[in-house]
Amino acid sequence: MAYTDNYERDAYGIIAFWLRNDYDHGRFLDREISHYEMELARANLNNIQRLGEVWQRAEARQEDIGTLLIDAHHATSEFHSLLAHTMDKSLHCEVIISTPVSLLDHMVREAEESQRVFKLMESGGKVSQSDAIIHETVFWLRQMADHLGYIRHYSDVSNYEVNFEVTNMMQKFERLLMQATALKTMIRKPRNETLPVLTHFKEVIIKEAKSLEAFKLELDELIKKCAIATTSPPDLLEHIAREAHHLWRNLEDERIT
Repeated sequence: MAYTDNYERDAYGIIAFWLRNDYDHGRFLDREISHYEMELARANLNNIQRLGEVWQRAEARQEDIGTLLIDAHHATSEFHSLLAHTMDKSLHCEVIISTPVSLLDHMVREAEESQRVFKLMESGGKVSQSDAIIHETVFWLRQMADHLGYIRHYSDVSNYEVNFEVTNMMQKFERLLMQATALKTMIRKPRNETLPVLTHFKEVIIKEAKSLEAFKLELDELIKKCAIATTSPPDLLEHIAREAHHLWRNLEDERIT
């Protein structure tokens, strides 16, 4: 499916966003599994099919949200278990797989985050604006830095200028992550007001996330035209551009979705 950044921010849209993320991750993982690992490949394929089926139901917007949430939570939980188990086996050198361990961890963290969001929706809980800003920046800035590292991982060494730009951007997002982590401990709970330092940081991240989204889509066009050498999955850049969009939209709305 082509890149889209205009998904609805209602309950159905939020569920669909997270299911699509895990669905994409499952597909990306599938291409990295050795043909010797037939059991892992079958288990992953079952997860992909399950996630895709629940995602399409969320996209259809025709059923009870409570039932959909239960099924979404179950599907992402199963996928999380498979990823965590595979990561453990990879660390013990007990599985033949091309995926970096850090990328497995990246996927595990997003599966965990999807479950946290589903629980928040189920409970109807409220999060303060300051808590939402801090949570979203700490979580997503790490994911954004990871994304840039994976772009570099898949990019051919001959792409000297692109690789240089990607490295600089990755280091920038790593510094921003350190700042977000510092603000998390400096601005203590209860966070009943949004301090000027946090408002300023939020605006900085919105600007950088928009710039990163645009960069990813520009690179995506080059990849599709075969204008640079890469082993990247065909729609990886669309996937991570969508997540950059999700970050700055959440910061503008000062909410967790």
